[in-house]
Amino acid sequence: MVDSINPKGKPLSHLRVLFTAIDLEQAEHRGIAYLSKSLITALSDLGAEVYLLTGFYGKRLNPIMRFSMSASSIREVDCADILDQFCDPENRLKKFKKAIETDKEEELIRKFYNKVVKLKNRSTRISSILISVLRFYLNRGSFSGKLIELNEFENTPYFGQERVEYLSKIKGFLSVKDIYNFSTLRSKRLLFKPPCINLRKFQIDLLITSCPLSIDVKVNAKKSINIIQMIMDLIPLSFSKHPDHPFDFYNRLKDATQTRNCFISKASRDKISSLLDKPFSSNDKNVVYPIPSLSVEKLKLVSKVRNMKGLKNKFILFNSSVVPRKNLHFLINIFKSSEISGSNIDLCVAGKLHDDKYSEDIKKMCEGNSNIKLLDYVDETEKAWLFLNAYAFVSPSCVEGFGIPVLDAASLGLRVIASNIPSHIEISQLMKDNERIRLLELSNVDDWIHELNQLNNLDLVMEDEINSRISNFCSCLSILKDRFEKNIVDLVT
Repeated sequence: MVDSINPKGKPLSHLRVLFTAIDLEQAEHRGIAYLSKSLITALSDLGAEVYLLTGFYGKRLNPIMRFSMSASSIREVDCADILDQFCDPENRLKKFKKAIETDKEEELIRKFYNKVVKLKNRSTRISSILISVLRFYLNRGSFSGKLIELNEFENTPYFGQERVEYLSKIKGFLSVKDIYNFSTLRSKRLLFKPPCINLRKFQIDLLITSCPLSIDVKVNAKKSINIIQMIMDLIPLSFSKHPDHPFDFYNRLKDATQTRNCFISKASRDKISSLLDKPFSSNDKNVVYPIPSLSVEKLKLVSKVRNMKGLKNKFILFNSSVVPRKNLHFLINIFKSSEISGSNIDLCVAGKLHDDKYSEDIKKMCEGNSNIKLLDYVDETEKAWLFLNAYAFVSPSCVEGFGIPVLDAASLGLRVIASNIPSHIEISQLMKDNERIRLLELSNVDDWIHELNQLNNLDLVMEDEINSRISNFCSCLSILKDRFEKNIVDLVT
């Protein structure tokens, strides 16, 4: 599957890899998406040809139009449609958003509208499921899809968009309509077997998933490995407020562990092994630690920027989507109880605020407190500036698969105050210099308040600090990246 001798130092040359894009299709790119981007980049840099498996497909051409057009022009249109959906996934989901926003003051109309939309969405969802099941059985559970080459991405109108920079590393897309819906239906045990993708048709060697999926492939018989499924965590089983249903997730785990697996932490691997009563190798070759999501280029770009997001005071940083398991409510209460609240140090929350009760509760907790800044979702440039200029990074998560924001902060040499959970302990052990990492028990509130109070005694010369952080990051990234690429080569060979 892989050439043993490669004069160009590309050990994965001539390997054609299909990589799942389910997390990259989401409106919000979170930890799993950053890991996916890193894997795509590493596979490409190591010589592999990488294709993305996507449920997106060309939508603008109907069958009659396709019949009268050339094959190359159809592929051009389909490729543009898929690129557009990767760039703007929210747009395809929110057809009715503008209609409701134009009349927000009319509460009764809004409530009635919501009920109508809810009923419509429910009936649409049921119809979609029935149609998907019918398609599945008509195809006997086997799908080939459509391979669409992505030629000269840099010459498309979508090049340069930060969200899809990783697409410059791929060769194209394998578009299989409803593929992830089929996988979900199988995890609910509504299908008698997982969907199977015929990779032989396109001479693709290997499927790598970025999360556990109920999925199968057909490849050439001589291949010893045909699927590698990455397993991030078991949070849907261990945290009640997670949106994934535990039965569905358990079945996904069970299906995924029938193939070769890799994990992003030893803690996750060992816990999943215990829950499934399935032994995994403990030689650490099945653990691929993520690399930081920050980039040297972005850090250098913002290093001379003095102000961003209107922040004037010193600040501590929380960077994560605002969901219950991230424990932001705990941090806000600790911050309010500390000496730095009301001083010249702010708490900056850089993470998406969702349209749910938890985010509403967080907003209410912050009302009237000018020292707490809810920044909502930030782009990669803004994120780099925040990490580079923060006085400290705080993560009180109660459960994590890994914790990439903590890795980002630790790689910079930024002071880290984080919960003493297994994944954060592993990150601390990865760092050559971990003296600035404070891991605290969530049950010991006084320790958290004490660590925040200590920031009042911290007097940083930010120009020197920023230069030091960039230097630390470059050194740390080099070590972590070498390990990351070596682990990938070991995994697929």
